[in-house]
Amino acid sequence: MSMCKKETRMFVYGALFFSTISLHGEIMLGQLVGIENNSKIRLRDNNIPVVCEPFGIKTFEWLVRDADNPAECQQSIETFYRSHPHTRVYAHEHLRTYQTYHYEKIRNGCILYANGPESYSEMLLNEGLAIVDERVDNKEWNAKLKRAQIRGKNRKEALYESDILAKCSEKKR
Repeated sequence: MSMCKKETRMFVYGALFFSTISLHGEIMLGQLVGIENNSKIRLRDNNIPVVCEPFGIKTFEWLVRDADNPAECQQSIETFYRSHPHTRVYAHEHLRTYQTYHYEKIRNGCILYANGPESYSEMLLNEGLAIVDERVDNKEWNAKLKRAQIRGKNRKEALYESDILAKCSEKKR
């Protein structure tokens, strides 16, 4: 009982592919079990809870935390949310609870592959609901995130149609 060359090649390629995945093991599967807000998502990976905060970006919640004047920043964001209520629940509208997503933990963040090859971080940047965190230095993601931010700027979405960036300037470190 011998395998033909084609079957042997497929077996070898398959074994190489799966051994590569198991060696690196970076991209995992998690079931979305809860959305706290646009910047905090809860997954379950093999019954282990995982908090997934979008990698490489600063969402509105992060902008408030890092602002010179958090109260003024929060007021600006609330004013924006009142006129654009769907943006407050962006994660709820674009992610599905109990659906399984690929994700990858990177340092203090999480890459959630939410729309094919597009990450949730890129989705937020495209909509102007976040800015690139300049402190993050990751060769693989820097260019992707900056391109997404430029798309949001060019479309004049959220942050770029409001005074949020002006009101939420960062504390001097």
